[in-house]
Amino acid sequence: MLSKTLKKLRENCGYTQQQVADALNIERSTYTYYETGKTTPDISTIIKLSKIFNVSYIDIFEDEEKSQRHTFSDTYDYESCSLKNLTYIYELTKLEKSLISLFRLLPLDRQKSLIQNLKEENRENNISV
Repeated sequence: MLSKTLKKLRENCGYTQQQVADALNIERSTYTYYETGKTTPDISTIIKLSKIFNVSYIDIFEDEEKSQRHTFSDTYDYESCSLKNLTYIYELTKLEKSLISLFRLLPLDRQKSLIQNLKEENRENNISV
C-alpha cells in the first residue's frame, strides 16, 4: 500500500513528516494524509518523493508485482536497489537532512553545478574534501 511505503521510506531516511513536507513545500497535514491513505500524491509529487528518499519512483509502488515494475523504463537496477545507502543519514543534523532533501529535488545539472561551486568555495578557503 502506497501510504505504508511512504511512511517506511521516510522513517528509513530518518526524516520527520515536517521535514518531508517542507521539502515538498506543502503543509505537514497534507503529507500526513499521504501516509494515512486519506489522499494520494499526484505523479509529480511521487517523483519528488522518490528524489527525497533516494529511490526510484517505481519503488514507491512497492506492492506492485515485481514483473510489472520491470515493464517500466527507469535508470535504476531494481535487483540491486536497496535502502542500504541510507544507513548513515541518522547521523546527520536536521539542517543537513533538509539540505539533502532539497538537493535531491534539484535537476541533475543544478546538482552538479552546486557541487562544483561548493568545491571551488572549499578550495578558496583551503578546505580539502
